[in-house]
Amino acid sequence: MKKSFAVLISAITISSAVGGDKPTIAPLVDPPPVPPDNPMTPEKIELGKMLYFDPRLSGDGSVSCAKCHDPRQGFQKAREMSPAYPGTKHFRHSPTIINSAYNTALFWDGRAKTLEEQAKGPIASPFEMNMNYDLLIERLNAIPEYVEMFKKAFPGEEDPITIDNIAKAIAAFERTIISKNSPFDRYMLGDKDAMTPEQIKGMELFIGKAGCVNCHNGPNFTDNKLHVLGVPKNPVEDDPMVKATRSFVLKTLGFKNHREIDRDLGAYFQTKDPKDKGAFRTPTLRDVARTAPYMHNGVFKTLDEVIEFYNAGGGDVPNKDPLLKPLNLTEEEKKALKAFLEALTGEPIVIEEPELPGM
Repeated sequence: MKKSFAVLISAITISSAVGGDKPTIAPLVDPPPVPPDNPMTPEKIELGKMLYFDPRLSGDGSVSCAKCHDPRQGFQKAREMSPAYPGTKHFRHSPTIINSAYNTALFWDGRAKTLEEQAKGPIASPFEMNMNYDLLIERLNAIPEYVEMFKKAFPGEEDPITIDNIAKAIAAFERTIISKNSPFDRYMLGDKDAMTPEQIKGMELFIGKAGCVNCHNGPNFTDNKLHVLGVPKNPVEDDPMVKATRSFVLKTLGFKNHREIDRDLGAYFQTKDPKDKGAFRTPTLRDVARTAPYMHNGVFKTLDEVIEFYNAGGGDVPNKDPLLKPLNLTEEEKKALKAFLEALTGEPIVIEEPELPGM
């Protein structure tokens, strides 16, 4: 009851600061939602963890989920473009999976709505894991320990090793990757010494002058929507192998001019709606200090660069989100805003790599 009261008081304080029914931020106190058809069990989580780290889910046995979403690098990859299947290059930065359990839009273009749906995509992608689903099922059936683990994770199913159950197990494990108990959370729950005066000032800017709260709101600091920011093109997008992957994706999506598009245009590739050119999903800011580089193309290497980009009012594109305007932050205010973003760093998420079963 005391915790709930503290949360209520903090929420009222922030709501008053931003005015009425405007978006707010809040501490993370509730567990992530779990779909009714994929209840969490220890057996399923353990199986999902094993699959997450197992490179045998890829065609040549060299690429695991963890290769692109590395627990040692904030469950993403500290490089501009995501790692790719050998012989290819990716055309997007790998986003963190931290707190992805709270998301209602996944992938940078928001095309997946659940972790289960998302988990299937990279497995089959020819430039990510390049694995045929049916071959994967046979490969896992050839490993006795996996056969037993699937039986325990999905009891009562006659043939439990299916692509849907593989995705469900991985999703169950990913729902345990939660950033919580950050200085911000502790401050909001009543510990007024948890954040420094500079971080508190940064929070006031976040919900006030800087306007970050318009898109980065709620307990997970994301509205789960798509926005056009005018993010500058990263020179690596002109790498011939990166261009080849982008062109391939566009061709599969029905673009006749697939070789003429010279940059990643986000949700437009999926919707073909001009207003979505350059629209990307709002990422969580939880643990943002641990997940550089930033943006869909990794073009910004530091939080300082990100803050400068927003301070200038974003990029220069005709369909830019009207929420983006020059902020005129002082150097002191920029430092305070960065300090607040660092206060969103939760307790370390320690995941020990499992010993994988042999054939």
